Amino acid sequence: MEGESSATSCTGPKLVAHPRAKSKVWKYFGFDTDANGFILRWKRIYCRVCMSQIAYSGNTSNLSYHLEKNHPVEFNEFIKSNTDPIREVFATTFPRIKTEPSGLHAQSPSEPPNSRQGSECDKRRHSDLTVAVITFICEGLYPVSLVEEPSFRTLMSTVDPVYSLPSQREVAVKMLPQMYCRTRDMVFGELVGLMNCGVSTDLWHSQTQNRTYISLSMHSVKYDSTVGFSMINRCLKTFEVQEDNTAKNITRAIYEVFVEWGIAHKVSGATTNGSVDLVQACSLLELSVEMPCLGHAINRAIDEGFQLPRVDSFFVRCRKLVDHFKEPTLYLLKEKQKQHGLTQCALITDRARSWLATLAMLERLKEQEIAITATLRESSSSHNFTFDGPHWCLLDGLIEVLQPFKVVANMITQCSYPTISMVRPLLHMLLMTTLKVKEGDLKEISMTKEVISKVLSSTYSQNTQLSQEISTFLNIATFLDPRYKKLPFLSLQEHSKVESSIIEECKAILEKQIAEQPGLANFSWVSDEPPHKKLAPLREPAASSTQDNPLAAIFGQFDLDQNQEELHAQVLEELGNYKSQRVLGLNEDPLLWWSTHAPLFPTLPKVLQKYWCVPATSVPCHRMFNSSGTALFGKRNRIAPALVDQQIFLYENSRCYYEREPCEAD
Repeated sequence: MEGESSATSCTGPKLVAHPRAKSKVWKYFGFDTDANGFILRWKRIYCRVCMSQIAYSGNTSNLSYHLEKNHPVEFNEFIKSNTDPIREVFATTFPRIKTEPSGLHAQSPSEPPNSRQGSECDKRRHSDLTVAVITFICEGLYPVSLVEEPSFRTLMSTVDPVYSLPSQREVAVKMLPQMYCRTRDMVFGELVGLMNCGVSTDLWHSQTQNRTYISLSMHSVKYDSTVGFSMINRCLKTFEVQEDNTAKNITRAIYEVFVEWGIAHKVSGATTNGSVDLVQACSLLELSVEMPCLGHAINRAIDEGFQLPRVDSFFVRCRKLVDHFKEPTLYLLKEKQKQHGLTQCALITDRARSWLATLAMLERLKEQEIAITATLRESSSSHNFTFDGPHWCLLDGLIEVLQPFKVVANMITQCSYPTISMVRPLLHMLLMTTLKVKEGDLKEISMTKEVISKVLSSTYSQNTQLSQEISTFLNIATFLDPRYKKLPFLSLQEHSKVESSIIEECKAILEKQIAEQPGLANFSWVSDEPPHKKLAPLREPAASSTQDNPLAAIFGQFDLDQNQEELHAQVLEELGNYKSQRVLGLNEDPLLWWSTHAPLFPTLPKVLQKYWCVPATSVPCHRMFNSSGTALFGKRNRIAPALVDQQIFLYENSRCYYEREPCEAD
């Protein structure tokens, strides 16, 4: 009730914020929970200030309104704190600009108070404009020379004729480094207490500077008792790759970054694009696993399938067909579209030469097949050009092969955080269904399927020791996903091996915890919350020394064995509890599930953090499956070499890692 007394807060319910909460408004609201910490009702929340009950429908608008209406002090606190941490750094990096009084704008000591107040307002406005300009440069990856461009200066003088832009040197030498240092300190703060992390490498080339760079990013799965699990993704460094001794230079540069950020002994694995030098560098760094990038693997496999002579020549024919329908043939095509009730539109070509662009070209041709065939039959200019039955059959077959890959690309692109647990199920689906050769397949289709299947299989095969490590890593990560934990694509022997590996991981975690806190009787992986079920106390050694007792060699070993058995039993019970939980729906959020069920499992969430911190792709998915990657490539080419590291760092860390970026069409 809105008017309910705040006295109920003394004996009221124990409130928790939404497990996936991002808005800081949740500081003032929470859900009621039972004795075990589980949320009772998802449709009702309580105000922590007045303990009023408020309906919750999935967004925080009514929460903000409640604060504004009933608690103005808390509302003002919320407004002040409701700034993204990185953007807050941007806004507070620079001190207020102190404009020197000069000319007509100089203020004499005898000026009236109103005049001085106006001058202070101008200074604040000019300071805000400078912050906005620097933020614009950082978030848009613009060269710092932008501030010297006459057109940009004209724009800013239109905004405020009195405002004076900072010089290019001032931006490059003072302002960007200041912002970089502040942002770097903030990222350092996020890494405090980090136990496990993964890294990814983005290898790119600046054509204007003829230089090759690697941007190294860090990924981790963080747990907070109020918001649950969340993914942290931060760019750490961008460095130039020298042509001589490339692998060794990359190894040295990456290791220096590890040491600088204090993660040298915390990296669980690295995801790369499969470059020979990067793979060799990961081997020299002795990382636990070098994970192939799923996106690059798919793109590379399809590209090799497209290079088959018959398939390549067919695509050439399709492009010629599209080019054929220009004026005046396009007019005749639109007439046929109108006659057959089809959408009146032009054909499209795959100028970008990506497989998704090629699929779009084929799908448009298929959609307009009737109109195209009728136009070719009647057009006098089409007598020397044929696109008949066999060509349409091949087009249908290629669409059938490529469409599931488009579904996969959309699936991982639209995920707010595509986890590595998705890799094995997606690969199994593609290899066992989409790429399985059928009896009625055309020869070109069969060959295409075989080539794509071979590339994907070899990327994640189990023929070598390295590939076996990748396979085991992926299987464990998949088992820890409540959507895929049944592992239907594995044999009973492989399934048993996965469970055995997880048991050993859990036991190692418990043993480490006991070693760090001798005499620990009750272990909970979340130290500041009571465990759902207390673990049985382990045997402790006697206070007096037993070294002189002749029976110590026998019974001392017995105590150690007994402790190991108790650990094993505890882990088996936890694993059985996880397996008995319902299988999550394929469209449900696994991190949200773990956030709400973490108190049930003392060790499995720590194993999850170790494996899920390794990303499925080496760069954000949208950069590989649409033209936003090309747009970003063009922006990177504009940056001066001396500022590449700082500007890429500020750009990547000012945005969400999986946030969609503008495409070329935008």
